[in-house]
Amino acid sequence: MSKVDFVSEKHGLPYPTGILGWALRLPLHLHRLGFGLVLSWFNLMILGTRGRSSGQARYVPVECRRHGSKIYVVSGWGEQPHWYRNLQADALATAQIGGRAYRVRAVPLTDRTEALRVLNMFRRTAPLVYDAVLARMSSSPVDARSLPDISHQFTIVRLNIEPGAPPVPPLPRDLGWLAPALALLFGLTLLALRVLRQRS
Repeated sequence: MSKVDFVSEKHGLPYPTGILGWALRLPLHLHRLGFGLVLSWFNLMILGTRGRSSGQARYVPVECRRHGSKIYVVSGWGEQPHWYRNLQADALATAQIGGRAYRVRAVPLTDRTEALRVLNMFRRTAPLVYDAVLARMSSSPVDARSLPDISHQFTIVRLNIEPGAPPVPPLPRDLGWLAPALALLFGLTLLALRVLRQRS
């Protein structure tokens, strides 16, 4: 697989580490618990790539917007994320949205018109929130009027859905038993406490 030439600009968001890094990976555990559909309600998907050095499957939750057979992701940290650098080495990946897994091919977004359309797709749900976030990722304040002039500054990846099996094994829902087990344990605990109170 030939290397994809991605283009990115400077960004102002600090790369997440420590507790913040762990928190951003929390959706992975929620997916494993069987809450993939819930994650999709919040425009979150699981992106599976191949480690550029190890070749092993690597998974990361990312915010996305889908338009037909195209899925768009904006990198908040330019070229720093491992998933981004993995896609540079191998553009084939797996996108898990809800309960479905897709074979996708990553393409760098260089067309300003398409980039502007994608950014507006993201900010449409909460303009004030996304304007503040996008401003940290660019060199200028962001609003509906300024966005066309700075849309080229953002690192956007288009994931084209292709026919065929996902190239990276989908992240399994191997902890799906845990949630009902905890619910059962909680219910039994409440029942035991109720019985003890009745006897006292």
